[in-house]
Amino acid sequence: MISESMFNLRELAESVIKKPGVFLDETKLYPEYVPEVLPHREEQFKQLAKMFKHVVVSPGTSSARVVLYGSLGTGKTATAISFGKVISKLASERGIKLKYVHVNCASAKSALSVLREIKNQLGLKVPDRGLGFSEFAQALLKEMDMENLYAIVTLDEFDSVLHSFESEDKYSLVRFYDVFHAEVMRLNFIYVSRMRLYDIVKALDEISGSYMMRNTIVFNPYKSRELYDILRYRAEEVFYPGVVDSDVFEYIANLVGYDTGGDGNARKALAILYSAGKLAEKEIEEGRASRVLVDHVRAVSAKEDLDLIHVLDSLNYLNLHQLLLLKSIAIGLKEAGGNYVSIGLVEEVYRRLCQDLGLEPRKHTQIYYYVSELVSRGIVMTRKTLKGRRGRSSYVSFGAAPLDSLLKALDRAIAMRREIGE
Repeated sequence: MISESMFNLRELAESVIKKPGVFLDETKLYPEYVPEVLPHREEQFKQLAKMFKHVVVSPGTSSARVVLYGSLGTGKTATAISFGKVISKLASERGIKLKYVHVNCASAKSALSVLREIKNQLGLKVPDRGLGFSEFAQALLKEMDMENLYAIVTLDEFDSVLHSFESEDKYSLVRFYDVFHAEVMRLNFIYVSRMRLYDIVKALDEISGSYMMRNTIVFNPYKSRELYDILRYRAEEVFYPGVVDSDVFEYIANLVGYDTGGDGNARKALAILYSAGKLAEKEIEEGRASRVLVDHVRAVSAKEDLDLIHVLDSLNYLNLHQLLLLKSIAIGLKEAGGNYVSIGLVEEVYRRLCQDLGLEPRKHTQIYYYVSELVSRGIVMTRKTLKGRRGRSSYVSFGAAPLDSLLKALDRAIAMRREIGE
């Protein structure tokens, strides 16, 4: 009986594997995937190579500090990660121990927590407890000296540092070697921001700001022809040959391209392609389609508008409490029945959700920090005042995203985070 059951399970697995489909490897359309080739970011990559040339040619003689700035989905993070992989390999071939470190500052609370993450990724033995920022930094540098190790550190979502860190912490992360003097400068920094350069400088003091302006690389929104190339290249990795019409790439590129009325967000374009592929796959299984067509893109756009597709893509980057806060905003908007809801009501709903799940809610200041993060990601919008409302309060909204569809997606994302124990 058991062997027969095992045979049936094997047959079941084989039947699924042999079913016609469109995806060769759909994970390569996931937001966290970084491809080997980055179309239309060769110039930015070349600029990075120039600015970090000394790390390979004369390591330790100086510390590079470079700002990558541009709107959401313009390839900043992917370019930084790709560059880190390439230059680390080049350094290794020359006998230089160089590691690439990528820190998401959205989940960091202070400069010390940033240094701890750097230490963890470098695999260094520095105690996490009992040391203040200065002591920890000195211990980190001492360990790097002992290991003869160099690092390029990308501080992604650097806007979080500028918005919420203490001035001293900002200064330390921007002008590290002005605070901690060393004969051999082993740490180099890339700061990734979605703010305009003017706003970055404004967020810092004049001296630090001038340092930020020296080495900057701009990432402009993608034009439709650039998105077409990105979609076509990625499709070669993701789909079986011949299952996607070339018209699909052109249609999505025109929807999202900056020069054709879109926001130039490549992540949004890829998310639309993924959703269209999933719809086509379902129809192929039902015998109603044979490949991915423009009609599938139209259907996806009609069912889940482009703003929602962008929000759904962003859910992958949020922690459990950020997701709960988003759900609280959606519920608050439904309860209030308006376009905006007060942060006060959102906090009430958030505490209620935490209580239902047996979680300790974050404090008021952390809630405001999360809201600023969601604003910087382009997920929510805020206002300080509303017409007809008195008193001092802040208000938040999702914009055009349909709330019922969003709530379903949030419930799925929250369930997944709880399942993995986040």
